[in-house]
Amino acid sequence: MTNVYISQAKAIASNKLLVGNFYPTPKSFSIRYVRYRLLRPFLKVNYKIFNILYSGRPWTSPGSILFFDIVLTNDMVGLEYGSGRSTIYFAKKLKQLVSIEHNPEWFKKVSNQLRSNRIQNVDYFLAIKEKFSLNPDDIDIYMNEHDEYESKNNFKNYYSKVNEYPDSFFDFVMIDGRARVHCGLNAMTKLKKGGIFVLDNSERQRYNPLHKALDSWPRINTTNGLTNTTIWIKP
Repeated sequence: MTNVYISQAKAIASNKLLVGNFYPTPKSFSIRYVRYRLLRPFLKVNYKIFNILYSGRPWTSPGSILFFDIVLTNDMVGLEYGSGRSTIYFAKKLKQLVSIEHNPEWFKKVSNQLRSNRIQNVDYFLAIKEKFSLNPDDIDIYMNEHDEYESKNNFKNYYSKVNEYPDSFFDFVMIDGRARVHCGLNAMTKLKKGGIFVLDNSERQRYNPLHKALDSWPRINTTNGLTNTTIWIKP
């Protein structure tokens, strides 16, 4: 099944109609970056049209959504870090979904949506941000690695929640919330062999430690031209 997932994802990701060749380009003085800036308005419109045609899906790349449509089944158990439109979608596709959220107001909103849709196969958890005092000796680290450094200290209960589950419990993992590196590192062992691991906005350099940890896993990059969604298959 692993090879099937990989071939399906590659076929979808390479589809030119899904702007599979137009990956976000870091700011520079290169011709490639100028071309990217000129294409951005088209890419935004293209993504809006896709979301109209494929409404009710997660806010990930078109290629990843078509992949989810094909491979996710009602005998799978899934995990998502970061809830929202994806929660309703995954709940309808999977046998069971564990969803972990950090924002109380958003948690309340999504909880109401789950009730109104009569969805009962979601274990939905709120793990709010923790407060911490910054050590003066760590100010340089804080300034250089603000997002993941703060996340490591402020969201320990959040990214540790997955540790309550046994290893090889999930068929599918989606990382799209806070403290993504730490969430992903903890979730790796909780995924079954042949399972699907997804990181949204995967082009961000602060997520490189997670890319490094997953380096030996087969990987497929997908994009909407503005941001990437990367899919790994656990060996």
